[in-house]
Amino acid sequence: MTGYEFTERGKVIIIVLIIAILVIPASVIAFRVWSSSSSSDDNSHQVSQQTPDGSQHNEQEPVVTESPPPGDTGFDPVDPPGGGDNEHGSFDPPVEPPEEPDEPDDPDDPGDPDDTDTPGDPGGEEQPPEPDMPEIGPISIDRSAGTMHFMFAPELQESLDADTITMLGDFITSPRNTRDSKILIEIPVLPAAQTTALTLAIADAFSQYGISQRSLTFEAYQADLTNSSFEIIMYFIQTSSPK
Repeated sequence: MTGYEFTERGKVIIIVLIIAILVIPASVIAFRVWSSSSSSDDNSHQVSQQTPDGSQHNEQEPVVTESPPPGDTGFDPVDPPGGGDNEHGSFDPPVEPPEEPDEPDDPDDPGDPDDTDTPGDPGGEEQPPEPDMPEIGPISIDRSAGTMHFMFAPELQESLDADTITMLGDFITSPRNTRDSKILIEIPVLPAAQTTALTLAIADAFSQYGISQRSLTFEAYQADLTNSSFEIIMYFIQTSSPK
């Protein structure tokens, strides 16, 4: 081996050693730094928990901040509207005054003379019902058949009502009203005074149409005298005697 070859080989060996000395420690240091950083990140999210068999078991635990961040960035609750310095005051619903109990009536107090009990009031006396008004006036008319019905109340009437008298004008225009006909009138059996008043009232109504009492024939029928009004029936009958 020549001296020149030894010198060249020695240079190569020295360069390799220098590289090894620089690279290997740097690699070891980088690996340790990376391992340390990875282990620190894992441990920051794990807590050690004792298992029943005594071994350690790591579980993840959420990070909870118990105190507000330093400075003026902490949580400051907002006052409710109107609560600052009593500018608006607190809102309270209006309180209604308590109802006063009803005072009992004073027996010595004569009370209001205009305040009288009326029917239907709890404290008033029950008034008897008013009697029904009797039915008065026309019921029906049939000009073709020559018949007419109306109601009459002897205790309340001295003459026929206006509607019944008007219907009489239609009744006498019936084709059954001929020279040989008469008008038959059925009335209830009433006391003598009421019978007289009824027959006179009917005769007076017909006289307004020029029909005399000689053309009227009255017949009585049994009726319930407890009623206050009675039905009167009139119809034409044919006779041989002239009117």
